[in-house]
Amino acid sequence: MALTPLNIQMLGGFSLSREDARISVGGRPQKLCLLLSFLILERPRPVPWEELAGLIRRDKSVDSSSLNALKAILHRARSWLDQLGEGTGRTLILTRQGCCQWNQEQPVTLDTEEFSRLIRAGEQAPAEERLELWIRALELYRGDFLPALGSCPWAASVSADLHEKYLRASLQVLPLLDGQGRTQEAAELAGSVFALEPLREDLCQWRLETLLRLERHKEAAQTYEDFQERLLASQGLMPSDRLRELYRKAQNRRDPRAISPVALLERLQEPPRPGALLCDYDFFRIVCHSMARLAARSGEPLHVALISVQPVKDAPLPRHSLDRVMDHLQDVIRRHLRQGDAATRCSASQFALLLPQATYANGQMICSRITRAFVRQFPHSPAALRVSLQPLRPGRKEK
Repeated sequence: MALTPLNIQMLGGFSLSREDARISVGGRPQKLCLLLSFLILERPRPVPWEELAGLIRRDKSVDSSSLNALKAILHRARSWLDQLGEGTGRTLILTRQGCCQWNQEQPVTLDTEEFSRLIRAGEQAPAEERLELWIRALELYRGDFLPALGSCPWAASVSADLHEKYLRASLQVLPLLDGQGRTQEAAELAGSVFALEPLREDLCQWRLETLLRLERHKEAAQTYEDFQERLLASQGLMPSDRLRELYRKAQNRRDPRAISPVALLERLQEPPRPGALLCDYDFFRIVCHSMARLAARSGEPLHVALISVQPVKDAPLPRHSLDRVMDHLQDVIRRHLRQGDAATRCSASQFALLLPQATYANGQMICSRITRAFVRQFPHSPAALRVSLQPLRPGRKEK
C-alpha cells in the first residue's frame, strides 16, 4: 500500500503535514528535533546507533547510558509522529541491525531540498527563465534552517550553507527585479533579506532606495535610523555617505509640514545605552571639535587619550592576534569609560578616547582603570598597553 506524501518544513521552523493533519515541533525538546531532522536529511542512509548517540551528546564518547538515552528520545519521537495517524511513528522511523533509518518508501516533499533544487536550476537556466526560478526558491525561505537548533554544530553548518545560498540568490535577484521595474517586489525582498542580515550596508541601501522610489519616505527614514543605531551599538561605526544621503532624501520628504519642538526632541533623544559612545573615526573628530569649542567657552578641562597596543615580545603580532586583542580592549573600554566619554579605533593598533570634564589627574585615573582591567581580564595576552594623555583645545583662528 502506497504511503501518503508527507510535506516537511525546516526553513524558519519545523513542521510535518499530511492531508489534513499537521504537527509542529515548536516547543518540543531540542534533542527530539535534532534526531528527526538528522534522519530526514540523511535518508535513505541507515545511521548507526553510535553515530546518532554521538550527535545527540555532541562528542564521540558513546556508552550504554547514552544509547539508552537515545532510545528514550526515539520513543518520544515516534509517539509524537503518531499524531499524523496511529502507527505513523514506527512506519516512518525504522530500526534494524544496529541502525536507525527514515523509511525511504515514504514520499517526502522537503522545503530545504526544493529550495536548493530551484537555486541550482536557476543557475543553469537561460537568462529569461532564471529570475522566476530564483523567486520561487526565495519564497520557500521563510527563515533560517531550524533556528531552535542554532547551537548544534551539525545544524549550524547546514544553516550556514542554506543561508549563503539564499543571500547569494537574493543579491542577484534584486537588480533583476529593479531592472524590470518591479520595485514593490524588490522592496519586499530587500526587507526580508535585511531582516536576516541587519548589519549589511548593501542590503540597507537596497531597502532604502526601493522604499524611496515607492514614496514610503517615513518607513525609509525609520529603516536608516534603526540601522544606524544597530551599527553604532555593535561596531561603533556610522553608515556610509551614500546611506546618509538617502536618509536626507527620506527626511526631506517624509513630512512636508514643519515639525514641532516635541517631535524634534523625540527624534534627537538617544535610546538608553550604558557606557561610553563608541563611534567611527570621522564621527569622533566631529564630537571632538564640538566638545573642544564647548570647553573653550566654559573653561572646563578636556583631554584626549591614546591607547596603543604593543607586542610583549620583539616580534610583531600577527593580524588575527592583533584584531582579537583590539576586540578585547574595545570591550574593556566600553565598560570602564564614563557615560559621557567617547572612543574610536583610530588605527589598526590604537584607540583614541575623549574625556570631557576630566583634569589631567582624572584622565590618568581613567586610563589606569582601563589598563588594570585589561591585564586582570586577559593576563596571558600577547600584547601590552601604552597610554598617552594630552589636553584638547580648539584650533586657532586664522589671522
